[in-house]
Amino acid sequence: MRAFRLLGPLAAAAVLAAAGCSGDTGREPTAVEQSIIDRLGEAPGEGTDPAETEAARNGFVAECMAEAELEYLGPAEAPSLIEWLGLTAEEFAAEYGFGHTTTIDLANPYDAFVYATVEDRRAAFDALPADDRERYRPRELECLERSYAEFGFPANGSVYLPDDSPIHAYTEQAAAATADDPRLAEATRAWSDCMAEQGYDFANRDDMGLPLQEEVQPFIEAYGTQGQALVDAGRTWEDLRVADVLDAGQLAALEALQQRELAVSAAHGHCIDQGHDTDAVYSEVYDEHLAELAES
Repeated sequence: MRAFRLLGPLAAAAVLAAAGCSGDTGREPTAVEQSIIDRLGEAPGEGTDPAETEAARNGFVAECMAEAELEYLGPAEAPSLIEWLGLTAEEFAAEYGFGHTTTIDLANPYDAFVYATVEDRRAAFDALPADDRERYRPRELECLERSYAEFGFPANGSVYLPDDSPIHAYTEQAAAATADDPRLAEATRAWSDCMAEQGYDFANRDDMGLPLQEEVQPFIEAYGTQGQALVDAGRTWEDLRVADVLDAGQLAALEALQQRELAVSAAHGHCIDQGHDTDAVYSEVYDEHLAELAES
């Protein structure tokens, strides 16, 4: 089984490329796969709520599993950090920016939550009768495929398909075509010009994010090293904030870096509001290429 995670359109393309999709598998699609192919590139209906769609998908998969007398254990992946915090993407951006420098003391509690979520699901799976364990994953994959035919791919989350699914050829070719599409390059240039008007010289999104990720590393390491001493003395990572761990000089330097991130994030949000959303352009172009491939 091959899975690719849709963390946003640009990330999806990177994951698809990294997965080493090998193109056409040489076999004809099944009826369910053909139904998925027929929907490739289809835009969500106007006013569609992604959360409601995913809730409906989960109910659909649960019913499909129940038809085989199996209890659905729920999605394999844990909620994202934003979901865990109970925030919308806009609320997260306002409070944390991109989250590169501002979530240092959230990493350990969130990782603990993810670990517990995964372990709970594993324990539930291990508790199934031996025959149910053997049947569970093949049936789950079959039900998930049916859900893609019914609801399309999730806007975010993981997509699970058999390794030999012909659909991989479509997604791979669409990602390659989108990467070479001049509309994406033009959207990136327009976004870069918008950021420059606000005082930021970024040719692309990597120029915006990678320096922040690199500069925060010493603070992450200091938080881990100095925080461990406090944990050894009886504190817990769940209640340790950076202000409890870093010294005054470290905190001042980190705060300056965080303020820079929040300012850059606000400028980026302004450019999105002005219509320079490269992710949205990628999604539109990628879906267009998918639809063209599905029709050909």
